[in-house]
Amino acid sequence: MIWYLAELLGFIKIDRNIKLEQYQNHPSYAGNFIRFGFDGIVGEYVSTVCQTFLFALILYFTLSCSSYYYFFKKNKKLYLPKLNAKFYIFYDIKWSIINMFFETFLVSIIRVAQPRFSLMYYNISDYGYWYIPISIILHVVYDETLTYWVHRWLHTYPYLYIKLHRIHHFSKDITPFSGFAFHPLDAFAQAVPLFTSCFLFPIHMNLFLFFGLCTTSWAISIHDNVPALPLKFLLYSTHHTIHHEPGLGGMKNFGKFTSIWDRIMGTYEEPDRINFGWNQQQQQLEKLKKVNDLYESILPSNVNKIKKNK
Repeated sequence: MIWYLAELLGFIKIDRNIKLEQYQNHPSYAGNFIRFGFDGIVGEYVSTVCQTFLFALILYFTLSCSSYYYFFKKNKKLYLPKLNAKFYIFYDIKWSIINMFFETFLVSIIRVAQPRFSLMYYNISDYGYWYIPISIILHVVYDETLTYWVHRWLHTYPYLYIKLHRIHHFSKDITPFSGFAFHPLDAFAQAVPLFTSCFLFPIHMNLFLFFGLCTTSWAISIHDNVPALPLKFLLYSTHHTIHHEPGLGGMKNFGKFTSIWDRIMGTYEEPDRINFGWNQQQQQLEKLKKVNDLYESILPSNVNKIKKNK
C-alpha cells in the first residue's frame, strides 16, 4: 500500500490497465471461471471464489489422501510402526472443508486487488532474472517473520487460542488430513503474508503461485510424522509433531518453513526424540550431520549458547 500511495502522489508510475490486461491473460486468471451471471469486478470476485475453493479442495484431498495412504496404510510398518493412536480424521476433514470454503471469500478479495493495487508483475523482463532470487529472499523473510509471530500470538493469548487455534490442536496425534483443519480466520491470518508480500515489493506472478503451492504441500507434509529430509534449517514433520503435543509442546516450533525465528526467540525444540519406528531415521540424520552441525554453529538451537559465546 506504500507503493500505491506513492503512485497516487505521482512519485512512481504504473500503468494499471496494462497490469490488469496481463493478469487477465495469465493462465491462473480466475475471473471467467464461473460468474453466475454477475458482471464486472463482482463477477470476477465470485468466479475467483469458486475457482480458489475448487482448486483448494482438489489439492487438499490429492495431497492428504496420497500421503495418508503411503505413510499410514501401505508403508506403516516401515515408517510408523510405533504410532498407535486415535486419529480424528473425519473431524480434520470437516474443519478443512469449512476452512477452505470460508477462507476463499477472504483471500479472493486480495487476489482481485493484486493486479489493481500491488506490485505483482507478469513479465520477467520487467525486472530481469537477477531480481528473482532477491524477491525470493524478501518474500521468505516477510512470510517467515509474520507467520511466526501470528502463530505464536495464537498460542500466547488465551482468547485467540480458545476461539480460533484450538480447533487445529484438537488432534494431538496428527495425520496429513490435519494440515488444513483450521478455523477460517486462523488460517487466513497465517495466509496473509503469502498473499500480501506483493503489496510491499515486486514479485512475479508465477513465483507467487509457486509459494502458494509450496505452502499447501508443506502444510500437509509436516503432519505426516516422517522426517524424510531432516535438515535442521527447516521445521519439518517431527518438529511439528512436538508442537502438537499436549502441554508445553504447543509453545515450541512456531515457524513456517525454517527454524530461524524459533532459534532466535528461544522457542525451538530439537525433534530427534520423536521416532515412530522408522529404522532409517538415524541414518538420514547422520548423512546430514555436517550440514546440521554447521547450521548449529551459526545459529544455535539454545539461545543461551549465543550468550555464553559472547
